[in-house]
Amino acid sequence: MTGDAPSRTAAPRPDSAAARIVFDFTTAALWSGPPAGIVRVEREFARWALDHVDGLVLGFFDPATPAFRHLDRYAADLLISQNAVVDTLSFVGPARQGRRGTDRIPAVLRPAAMWLLQSRRMALQALERIRLRTPNARVAAVAGRLQRAIMSPKYRALMVRPDGSRRGYLPVDMVLGKPLRLTAHDTLVCTGVGWTHHDIDAIVTAKREVGFRFVLFCHDIIPLMFPHYFMRQNVEAYRRYCDLAFVAADLTVFSSRTVAADVRGYCDAHGLALGATAVCRLGADSLASAAPAPLPAGLEAGHYALLVSTIEPRKGHRLIYDAWVRLIAAGVPQRARFKLVFAGRQGWMTADLMRELRGDPRIAGTLAVFTDADDATVAALYRSAAFCLYPSQYEGYGLPAIEAFRHGKAVLASTGGALPEVVGDFSPCLDPADGEAWRRMLQTWIEDPAARAVYEDRIRTSFRHPDWNEAAAAFFALVRGA
Repeated sequence: MTGDAPSRTAAPRPDSAAARIVFDFTTAALWSGPPAGIVRVEREFARWALDHVDGLVLGFFDPATPAFRHLDRYAADLLISQNAVVDTLSFVGPARQGRRGTDRIPAVLRPAAMWLLQSRRMALQALERIRLRTPNARVAAVAGRLQRAIMSPKYRALMVRPDGSRRGYLPVDMVLGKPLRLTAHDTLVCTGVGWTHHDIDAIVTAKREVGFRFVLFCHDIIPLMFPHYFMRQNVEAYRRYCDLAFVAADLTVFSSRTVAADVRGYCDAHGLALGATAVCRLGADSLASAAPAPLPAGLEAGHYALLVSTIEPRKGHRLIYDAWVRLIAAGVPQRARFKLVFAGRQGWMTADLMRELRGDPRIAGTLAVFTDADDATVAALYRSAAFCLYPSQYEGYGLPAIEAFRHGKAVLASTGGALPEVVGDFSPCLDPADGEAWRRMLQTWIEDPAARAVYEDRIRTSFRHPDWNEAAAAFFALVRGA
């Protein structure tokens, strides 16, 4: 093997009767692009556990079985460090089975059909197998050059780093190992997007038959509390997952007291027997980079407000956009040479908003949107922002607010969900439905830096929060005592 290929020489440890912690890495393994909050949690917990937890096994849920399989350790290291992504062409998660157009093609004809329907992707995958598996460096280089010649912007974003070097594009079969047979001595730990990537019925059935322990990390139940922000089929999948997982879990860990209260209320209302529970704060680091990225062109340090979040209806981008239009009409940002920056992956139900953000002549040149910024770029945006915004309707935690504090930045946060609990006295919290309050505070913080200085001073002198190592250590201490 050459390049970024996972090593196939180190086979996963054999199943045994020894007590193991089986950490589900499915969500992070299937993710591509800058990590969203849940993905960052799973990656950071896995990164720490691989170095500190004896008897740890990484698992990947294979819906074809349906059961867990061993995950190659070297591939996991590449995925955690964002030096590779998994090519999911041949992978169909439980939530998507039977819903793709290609699922209607007979299995015997599907490989040939995929070459007709997705010829570029199939060619890239075939060349990547050659590039990763050949012992001949010259052949690998030729395969890599051919890939670059046929990459579309979509695939270039996945396969090429910002500095122009290659990122591994790993076929699923090169990442996964043999079936992972759970035993009564094992503890299965799930922290990711199980409602999308798991067959919860199969997991519950296996737990009942085998008797392993099940630890669930619950980030929130927002789809059940605010279903209008999500597609109906996703809400129903989430509800079914929660109804089964909460009852099956020997321990459910929450990121905040707010989420713990939400889940207890939901379970009480629906007659679900919730087992043992605990609260474990998430970690946050300053997103430092060994090679810091420059500030994107067009931005001036100290002259923009920053909102870091996936762009989706619940996160409050519309509220800030509307307030910004009013501020522009009043000439407030222009007088201060001030801009607004949205940094985050484009999510669901946002097509109309994205068209307006990119096409509204009233805000041209004053509002920048970065939907594919990597950690280094986001770190640069944090470092040079005047202040940050987090107007979410409801959060189970609110990592971007803590990341902003880590960079010494004051934040205008909302009263939604756990945000007041998480930000404490380090941030003013505004009603996410009160657009006028947000416009007024934006204007104040733009025109009068002293108004936010009290929070900056407090953050600089008093802010303390677990880093990811501390958060992971606390979480796995709970897992061991589940």
